[in-house]
Amino acid sequence: MPDEFEFENYSDFKTIEDFSKTVESSKYYHDLYLKAVNHPIRREILKIVNDSNEILEKRLFNQLSEKEILKDPSILEYNINFLIKALCIEKIWY
Repeated sequence: MPDEFEFENYSDFKTIEDFSKTVESSKYYHDLYLKAVNHPIRREILKIVNDSNEILEKRLFNQLSEKEILKDPSILEYNINFLIKALCIEKIWY
């Protein structure tokens, strides 16, 4: 499974097509994706985002707090960033 330091080698990759250019990068993406979706906090984030399509980070944190999944906003930020790196979600800026 990939670790945080390995991601620097692929930080310019923004699409699945970028990761598909070599066997090594494709394997890296596959491992990164599995690590992203198999984590219980990230899986819950994906469920909430999928149900609402768009959600503010504060509202997402509140929902996860109510379910007693998270208590620290920095943990949410870390997991959101991981899901973005794995191309599971996209952050929209207003």
